[in-house]
Amino acid sequence: MSTLEGRNISVNFGEVKVLEDLALPIPDGQITVLVGSNGSGKTTLLRALARLLKPTKGVALLEGREIFKYSSKEVARRLGILPQSPVAPEGLTVRELVAQGRYPYQSWYQQWSREDEEQVVRALQITNMHDLAERPLDALSGGQRQRAWIAMTLVQNTPLLLLDEPTTYLDLAHQVEVLDLLDDLSHNEQRTIVMVLHDLNQACRYAHNLVVLHKGSIVASGHPSEVMSEELVKQAFGIECQIMLDPLTNTPLCLPMKRHLQAKQLA
Repeated sequence: MSTLEGRNISVNFGEVKVLEDLALPIPDGQITVLVGSNGSGKTTLLRALARLLKPTKGVALLEGREIFKYSSKEVARRLGILPQSPVAPEGLTVRELVAQGRYPYQSWYQQWSREDEEQVVRALQITNMHDLAERPLDALSGGQRQRAWIAMTLVQNTPLLLLDEPTTYLDLAHQVEVLDLLDDLSHNEQRTIVMVLHDLNQACRYAHNLVVLHKGSIVASGHPSEVMSEELVKQAFGIECQIMLDPLTNTPLCLPMKRHLQAKQLA
């Protein structure tokens, strides 16, 4: 049994069906990446799995129990979540933001501890934010703020991490740095990671389990080398492409065609 699982999840916003009857067990200790075109339901599915959104039908199960039956603190000790475009109170420094990730471990009888401080320092170091720890968030670039939020997620030290577009605002070097970090956490610490990515090639490079959504349904799931195909990309993204092997990783590499090349193929 998977530690985290979506079972027959449907989500409606009014009359609009966003997800319909999705079943998704999340493999433990691996990286699962959700991909799909805009409006396919990626973020909605992630939010349902993270207890940020209650499904219209179906349930998200955490350790075999419906996730809404846990308290917020119980969930936060098991699952770290980085939502899309998070907002922090004005005037907060990087260190203060990251320290907020330790709130699930605080109580009236257990205040700030040495372990809390060690986890904050570690999260700042592995996200390369230590030198900016006292800087106000408002004074940071978009990419630096994103790394600060990632550090806050990591400081919870949970076995499960759910991240919605963690590479947003990051330049290419920091995108690779963050994805390599998540890959290390999965490989070395057996963390279970679920994330939404827009870059299909990055998804294929880092995912152990690739989940492709289209119009609220899962159209393919499995290892990228097993599920990625030109037909799948056309179905899910509406574009012609060529699939090759990445010469560095031997994972699928998607090369989208320009429109005039697509027209030539159809002629």
